[in-house]
Amino acid sequence: MDKILKIAAFKINVLEKYLLPVALLAARLHLGMVFWASGLTKLPLGSATGLFESEYIPAWEKNHVKDILGLHIPFPVPSAAFGAYSATIIEIGCSVLLMLGLGGRFAAFMLGMMALTVELFVYPGESDHLHWMLLAAILVTAGPGAISVDHFIRRKLLKSRLYDRTVDIH
Repeated sequence: MDKILKIAAFKINVLEKYLLPVALLAARLHLGMVFWASGLTKLPLGSATGLFESEYIPAWEKNHVKDILGLHIPFPVPSAAFGAYSATIIEIGCSVLLMLGLGGRFAAFMLGMMALTVELFVYPGESDHLHWMLLAAILVTAGPGAISVDHFIRRKLLKSRLYDRTVDIH
């Protein structure tokens, strides 16, 4: 029995140390590329405003009232210009951050909220949005992983603080 536990512990260690960072990197790259491609369709920003006026805002107006606990709650409809600029900035900016793993949890949260917004107000019922929200939730809770700028920065900061005698680590 002891041998079985040692083998299981070894396999779990391999999974957590080597495969988890690769899986988190793959999730970051996948989610980042989806939103990167979406953000690029909105460039130049003038064309994005037209896209919002013709497609996204009419869909939002149709879906802006939600039934929550039996209450009909109307959500405000953004202007086409605000929607175009904010969506483009979030999709492109947070995609780059997420793929680098820099501010990974923040970037994943923002892209998850973008997917939630699209699911609720623009294209309800699309399973892709649920997958994107799930990936974002995993990345927010687990972090960007060991193959990330965040991990490198955290390792350097913690290492320097542990060896700095002026900092009380207790």
